[in-house]
Amino acid sequence: MKLKGNVQNYIMALFVVFVWSVTFISTKVLLRWLLPTEILIYRYVAAYLLFFAVSPRIIRPLDLKDEISFFFAGLLGVTLYFLCENFALSYSQASNVAMLVNVSPMLTGLLAHFLTKGERITRRFVLGCVFGLTGVFLLVFNGQFVLKLNPLGDLLTICAALTFAIYSIIIKNIDSSKYSAFVITRKSFFYALLTLVPLCFTPLCKFDLRPLARFDVAANLIFLAVFASAGCFLLWNKVIWALGAARANSLLYLVPPMTMTAAALVLHERITVYALAGGALVLAGVYVTQKQK
Repeated sequence: MKLKGNVQNYIMALFVVFVWSVTFISTKVLLRWLLPTEILIYRYVAAYLLFFAVSPRIIRPLDLKDEISFFFAGLLGVTLYFLCENFALSYSQASNVAMLVNVSPMLTGLLAHFLTKGERITRRFVLGCVFGLTGVFLLVFNGQFVLKLNPLGDLLTICAALTFAIYSIIIKNIDSSKYSAFVITRKSFFYALLTLVPLCFTPLCKFDLRPLARFDVAANLIFLAVFASAGCFLLWNKVIWALGAARANSLLYLVPPMTMTAAALVLHERITVYALAGGALVLAGVYVTQKQK
């Protein structure tokens, strides 16, 4: 595996994957007090304000085509992705959602084959995806192989996976010589917030500010805003540029085994032999997709 020139990129990627793997614990705490849409709005308002505080200046558009790319990056990678995933959980089982959302790396590879230069689907990549998806299946269902289909919920989950795949392709195709990862992330967050504004006037948002005074609510929102949103999206955009959209997203197969480990440590959930086998297959899949000729 050609890692010498990519050690820093893989360290950044593993950090992002680790943070994203434990966000469900924060979200689970917040859902006791806030609606899913409110969590999304609060975390990205805070993340954008953080970017603005770091660089308090107006970033003027340089090119209309680029601004359109930023708009769709925010709409697809933030707004639609999280809305589809959160509402999918309202209609479908969590195990279905966790399983189906992991088709995103495979969808990314398929789209990258046709829409980006230098990224082609290989037999090695397909084999790695098969290992990864099989491992995720074992992790999610954990020996209880009961798949209850719900067309609407499962369709929303597939849409979430597709939106993140397209987001990754958009980021890969943005000219990194014109824009820094900081500028791209800040602009995409800005457009994500614009597309979230209409939701503020629907029953999906109540904006009861009293829960924000609770320490656990404030702490988890800060974690989601600073680390999971601002920090991780900034780093992940750099990883996509460095490794390519398909190879970068194949590292997301590591989210379920890391989530399993976090759940065992924090929530004291039991790790079974199925989970261990699934974790091993996920690691094998990631190794195969990352290994070059």
